[in-house]
Amino acid sequence: MERVLALLNWYGSGSGRCSGYPVHEGVPGELLGRMPIADPRAEERHDAGAVRHLVGWKTRPRQKRDVARLPEPLRARLLAHARRCGDSDKQVRAERWLGPPRA
Repeated sequence: MERVLALLNWYGSGSGRCSGYPVHEGVPGELLGRMPIADPRAEERHDAGAVRHLVGWKTRPRQKRDVARLPEPLRARLLAHARRCGDSDKQVRAERWLGPPRA
């Protein structure tokens, strides 16, 4: 889990659109795509990386399934982070991926 937290911290340092990510996100994104991201020790900076990773374009081999399997408390925490982050692209994507199902 130490590695996951370090990767989330690195990934969360990115900025700009989640679909056109900075090249330095390629390495942690590739590694995060293969491992679980939930950790009770996660802090705000890790949440930033988790949101950016989970709602980005094709970030995990089974992205839809992985997002659907997030524990509800983690999903709510990540969505709350996205809502207050000030990044409209991340907010829109997080609402789509992490928000309540639309009717």
